[in-house]
Amino acid sequence: MSSHLAPRRPASRASRSARYSLPALCAALSLALTACGGGTDTGAGAQSTGKPVAGDTLTVAEQQAPPSLNPGTADLGFVDFTMLSYESLFYLSPEGKVEPALAKSWKYVGTGNTELSVTLRDGVKFADGTAVTADAVKASLEYAKTAQGNQAHYLTDATITATGPLALTIKLAKPNPILPTLLTQSYGIGQIISPKGLAATSSLTPTKTSQGAGPYIYEPSDSVAGDHYAYTANPTYYDKSKQHYKKIVIRIVQNGQTAVNAMKTGQIDVYKGDYTSAASAKSAGMSTVGLPVILQGLSLIDRKGEVSKPLGDVRVRQAINYAIDREAVTKALLGSAGTPTTQTVIKGGDGYSEEMADYYPYDPAKAKALLKEAGYADGFELPVLAATFVGFDTMAQAIAGQLEKVGIKVKVTAVTSITSFVENQTNKKYPAVSGGFTEEPMYLEGLDLFMPGSKVFNGFGSTAPELTELFDKAAAAEPAERAKLDQQMQEYLVKNAWYAPVAFTPVNYYVRPGIGGVKVSAGAPFVSPLAIYATK
Repeated sequence: MSSHLAPRRPASRASRSARYSLPALCAALSLALTACGGGTDTGAGAQSTGKPVAGDTLTVAEQQAPPSLNPGTADLGFVDFTMLSYESLFYLSPEGKVEPALAKSWKYVGTGNTELSVTLRDGVKFADGTAVTADAVKASLEYAKTAQGNQAHYLTDATITATGPLALTIKLAKPNPILPTLLTQSYGIGQIISPKGLAATSSLTPTKTSQGAGPYIYEPSDSVAGDHYAYTANPTYYDKSKQHYKKIVIRIVQNGQTAVNAMKTGQIDVYKGDYTSAASAKSAGMSTVGLPVILQGLSLIDRKGEVSKPLGDVRVRQAINYAIDREAVTKALLGSAGTPTTQTVIKGGDGYSEEMADYYPYDPAKAKALLKEAGYADGFELPVLAATFVGFDTMAQAIAGQLEKVGIKVKVTAVTSITSFVENQTNKKYPAVSGGFTEEPMYLEGLDLFMPGSKVFNGFGSTAPELTELFDKAAAAEPAERAKLDQQMQEYLVKNAWYAPVAFTPVNYYVRPGIGGVKVSAGAPFVSPLAIYATK
């Protein structure tokens, strides 16, 4: 398993189909790396005590530097570096709600979620002084559609039309119920580039000023690529209340202890780091905010038994799930940071089913009975692909120890290259994969993980008429009905054991006293630097 691997950021959401291109996967894995094995002292979803006050400089630390500052091609792992200076059509709040940004209003036209009507704010200007118009927004979206970024496929079937100076429609060949979410700051394709920027996209680099309409302007003269990136408040931005600081700096700090030491002296305010920082951050008086959103476990991708005949039998896949003591594996590998799970979504997340929460209790006797019923009383050998990064190989070995107790002999092949990891998920050589991906809405999980078009994470092209019907209905449904259908999709995946999930791990944000607005939720599990503010 690997999204928005991760939305959303280093990658922070493990990557994903076209979104699961190699760069996307790298970002996803780096996101998973940030999260896996993570620890949180509070399990909290927010850090916002104190009265908001105007701030001078906010310094946020990230572990990896972006290859460019072009939102049209930006990997999900690096959208934090572009969202500050490129205003998006919509804004995803820390509570997970889509709110106005460049678009002041919007609605789906008719039924089926195939046409979105958008009305833009009047009087908004890009940082270069030119007006934000429907034609300018259309041009930016058209560029994102063809720029071959790992999010371009969300607009592949889109026809974008400016219907007035400040009005446009986006028509889709297929239903997409969450298009507004995909056009928020959390996804590069929704961050609008000015016509001047589009005329020279090769200049959207750390050595050139930004070409957006965001609350901040990227300052190359005050930045050093690979070390720190500086942004100053945009004097012509339309909503001063969203400019919480005069200046925001994103520093690259790969070592957790170095980051914590810098936080002690006030050089860093917020750090998105891995579990090795947890203890020292807590002892230094820092708050920790995070949700368990990175899933680790087995993806049983050979669901027709092409390479491993046993996996073609649902009883065998179910036996694998019963044979894993999730509580024991989670505690051994992840400690208190891990949350055992049988589902691919977190509690409170899109599609979560209370009924499925304990669907596979640890029951090796039942696992053996199912194997015997399927004709494998003596077990069988199961090749598993893993990787030496993000602890995927360690998880694979832990699962192997569990499955051996019921007669399944797991043969783990761990690769050191991301390229090799991707290739071997799609060449039908390995029937199962030990990996991780970021929890995301069921619509995106369908596109990225389990529908036939999700190439990397559905390497054998598994199809199921019932699942496809549910997905298509949900994509076209109104929110209330879609929630029920999403839950039914999750129930199908669990009951038919397409995966053998083990645990979710968190992405952690360490926060210095005096900082507020660091909040995460099931709908927005990654902190946006736009939401952070100073407190008194």
